[in-house]
Amino acid sequence: MTPTVEVTNPDKLLWPALEITKRRYVDYLDAVHERMLPWLRDRPLSLVRAPDGVTGERYYQKDTPKYAPSWIKTVTIPAARRDVAYTVCNDAATLAWLGNQAALEFHPAPVRRDAIERPDTLTVDIDPPDDAFEAAVEVALLVLEVTDDLGLRTLVKTTGGKGLHIVAPIQRRVSADDLRHAANRLTEIVQERRPDLVTAEFRKADRGGKVMLDPSRNSTGATVVAPYSPRARDEATVSFPVVPNELKATDPAAFTVATVPNLLDRNGPKAWREAERESPQRIPRALLP
Repeated sequence: MTPTVEVTNPDKLLWPALEITKRRYVDYLDAVHERMLPWLRDRPLSLVRAPDGVTGERYYQKDTPKYAPSWIKTVTIPAARRDVAYTVCNDAATLAWLGNQAALEFHPAPVRRDAIERPDTLTVDIDPPDDAFEAAVEVALLVLEVTDDLGLRTLVKTTGGKGLHIVAPIQRRVSADDLRHAANRLTEIVQERRPDLVTAEFRKADRGGKVMLDPSRNSTGATVVAPYSPRARDEATVSFPVVPNELKATDPAAFTVATVPNLLDRNGPKAWREAERESPQRIPRALLP
């Protein structure tokens, strides 16, 4: 029997500038759940919660609250101080319950609960300087040239912020250390092609106005915002799937909680839907130790 989720305080404004209430937000999650759930399923989930909306306090939540309903699934992972019971979101009811808890951002891990030590995605995180999305697009196209040369199939999405993510579903054959090595090597190859444009420096002050590729998204304990997840920003922007040949015309601000339900038939969502049916791939040997 499918659990019923009651939306409490449905008129509470979560994004006041856009008059998006909690009821409207839960409706958004229902509208995108078929597209979003495959990228959350069986993954330890970290959340950004904002009980009073984006103008109030926000906090990062890993441990599932003790008051969660008994039907909420979890996976317990040992941590430095104590074990953490991460929420696992496998169905629309869990997604709605999390929305009712004002979980505004969904950050799944690159692993699934039946093989926590074996990652199944490699992510290239492209972080441009402020107000430089065109530079992010230039670097994304460069990364795609490299992955094409390596024979690595990839997907692209906006981050809901100023950057882009390039994601490659992979077979669960390598360790987290090997995945990090692969991400580092891929970053090095991209840097070698355009050292004037690309950096791996984490500190903004050390980047010299270049676009950063962040391989740390592939480390143990790392997470990446899910496709279709909103961001806890005033504009209610969403991390949205796109395709390479549309990147130059992409405006990341166009993808919001208000607009995305009407954009699910675009090429980006179709490409990610098709990828769900494809077999995972091996990481190219050129990227491994």
